[in-house]
Amino acid sequence: MARSYWELAPVTTVATCSGPLRGLVIDGMNRFLGIPYAAPPVGPLRWHPPQPPAGWRLPRDAYAYGSVCAQNNKAFPGFGRSSNTEDCLYLNLYAPEGADANSRLPVMVWIPGGGLFIGGSNDYDPLALVKQGHVVFVSFNYRINVFGFFSHPAINAEDHEIGNYGLMDQQAALRWVRDNIAGFGGDPGNVTIFGESAGGVSVWCHLASPISRGLFHRAIIQSGAAAPLVRTPSTRDVEEVGLELLTEAGASSHTSEELRAVPTSDLMAANLLRDRTFGTGRFEVGQTVDGTVIPEPMVDLFTAGRFTHVPVINGTNRREYNWFQGMIELRTGEQIPPDAYASVLADALRNTPTNLLGRNISPDRMGDVVRAYPVADFPSASEALAAAIGDCGFISLGNRKANEVLRRHIVDVFSYEFDAPDSDVPWPAVSFRYGSAHTKDLQYLFPGFRGGGGHPVPHEPADAKLAREMVSYWTTFARRGTPNAESPSLPIWHSYDPARDNAMVLSIPECYEIERFGERHNFDLWESVSSNSIPA
Repeated sequence: MARSYWELAPVTTVATCSGPLRGLVIDGMNRFLGIPYAAPPVGPLRWHPPQPPAGWRLPRDAYAYGSVCAQNNKAFPGFGRSSNTEDCLYLNLYAPEGADANSRLPVMVWIPGGGLFIGGSNDYDPLALVKQGHVVFVSFNYRINVFGFFSHPAINAEDHEIGNYGLMDQQAALRWVRDNIAGFGGDPGNVTIFGESAGGVSVWCHLASPISRGLFHRAIIQSGAAAPLVRTPSTRDVEEVGLELLTEAGASSHTSEELRAVPTSDLMAANLLRDRTFGTGRFEVGQTVDGTVIPEPMVDLFTAGRFTHVPVINGTNRREYNWFQGMIELRTGEQIPPDAYASVLADALRNTPTNLLGRNISPDRMGDVVRAYPVADFPSASEALAAAIGDCGFISLGNRKANEVLRRHIVDVFSYEFDAPDSDVPWPAVSFRYGSAHTKDLQYLFPGFRGGGGHPVPHEPADAKLAREMVSYWTTFARRGTPNAESPSLPIWHSYDPARDNAMVLSIPECYEIERFGERHNFDLWESVSSNSIPA
């Protein structure tokens, strides 16, 4: 009988604090998959901080991915894969072939996105980052949705950290990296955390969290929305959400023991959106102020400078909200009629989740917004609405304003805008072009990215060139704390200067730097119509 591809691959073994691991050498990379970095958070460990994993004595095969956290992606497509297990605290590690304890390579730790609700590490192929950029790459799964972000009076009364279990998982993974990465060829003193969407939100949270301090040395935030500049609710203020969720799931006495005994499938079913509604879940979950992991509201921490000061790349995509609007159309089957545009936009500005929007728009200024984004200036009403929503929060707060706040505290920040509107996307077609939408940048860092749906998109030569350039900027930043190489062959990417309002445009056929970035997205308008603008 012929031997399988996996059986023919060379094996490499590395010692860790928990026991020896066996990985495979494939495509010029040492691959170690499905490594437990914490104990399975099941049974009595549900809604507890992560605990150390059980050790092992004999070499453990690290040949296959671990499970992703329990999730259902029907109402929030694009990132996730259905799963019904809470046993999900596994990480994956890739290093250049031949890397060993003497290599001391930069380490890049990827935090997957998905609204803190769906998603996992298995769909991100780091081949280009590892082989072109010569870094050690780590990705991991963490608890998401109601398993990772949860508040309930009975659980909160226990003697342990509460609320942000998914962020605690991420910190446990970073501690694993600190303690073990040297044996795989990585430098524990040079760790870059990076993530997109909810992964970017997570990076903001680690910048804010004193518990994460010292576990990373650089940060890259891709489409991290308005997370650093919103008034994060406290864990105890949202206890009612947990009460309602568990009642819907069939809990009666609401003791800790009963809550932890509710079947995984019942919790997911209770939170599933009905009909054709697009979104994360019936009961909104996310990061909260717990007093320890996130000690204060994010906006207070960042505006006062009480965050980890490390070099940062922070950027957004030119048409962020086109992805969301496309997913809404796929879910509902409905398009926006031009004659209903003004009312639909007003509703959207009132009801978009806080992390995405980050502003309260004065009702008497809605007309100004509609006039600034007239349907006649866009191919469709859907694209006009998506431009307004994306500019309002993702871009004007999450990029422009956040970069100003970082620079105010003498942090080197490199601003970018991804803009490659004509390349293919992995998602199903909708009535308008996705353009440079949310998630579009991922396929340029991770070859063949498609998330939990859609199809891989092969690169045309122009796309492949941009991919090489982005990988070079990202991995050079991980190595040096600046995206510019010692002998740069790419356009110089200057650090952000509020007076210039400069940003690097990651584009085809060439990347180029611009000034007055906020003018591209009506920054002054959004400042004037918002009732909760962040102080300059």
